[in-house]
Amino acid sequence: MSLKNIYLIFLLLASAASAQTTERITNSQDQPVYNDVSGSPFFLKEWSDGVIRFSSGRVANQFKVKFDCVKNLVILQFEGSSFTTESKIREFALFPKGLKKPDSLLFRKGYPATGSANEETYYQVLLQGKNPLLCLPVKVLSEEPQIASKVIYRRIRDEFEYYLLKDGKMVKLTLIRQELPALFPDHQEEIKAFIADKQLRFREVSDLVTVVNYYNGL
Repeated sequence: MSLKNIYLIFLLLASAASAQTTERITNSQDQPVYNDVSGSPFFLKEWSDGVIRFSSGRVANQFKVKFDCVKNLVILQFEGSSFTTESKIREFALFPKGLKKPDSLLFRKGYPATGSANEETYYQVLLQGKNPLLCLPVKVLSEEPQIASKVIYRRIRDEFEYYLLKDGKMVKLTLIRQELPALFPDHQEEIKAFIADKQLRFREVSDLVTVVNYYNGL
């Protein structure tokens, strides 16, 4: 990274954060490297246009963005150089190619700790409202010995966990049709009837969004 690029990045970040915040960048060579592993640690493999919102309230949209789900790390790119910032990023949105702004992918942190996640963990916000629906993208690294060889095949597998934030607590949801209504004890029968009436099969997460949206309106 040239001194000119570092200076430009520093100025951009300084304008995005509060005046009291000191920015420090990390060169791309210090970022995590995943060698000899198939799959990707990133939510999206390609760089995306994005918007970064800092805890100070400032907004930056000058950068390309990637999200490393394994490290829970937001990586920025400017003029071909990638880096991270120690500024407090409250949330960020990705705008993948081919999708318009309303279809952006929004990620936010600050939710109650649950399982291996804490308040610094970024969740994808699938639905906002009275009881937000959140998705935790999980990257699972597995090792599989190959038959008749000493080679170990390592790959990163995508998994997703879904949570409802209700009364300040994280309620883990499921895409299993028969089990889902019980996770809404205050309106279990209504949810069960709604799922049957709409003939939801939960092959897509959009069905879960439909149910939570209905629940929030009860």
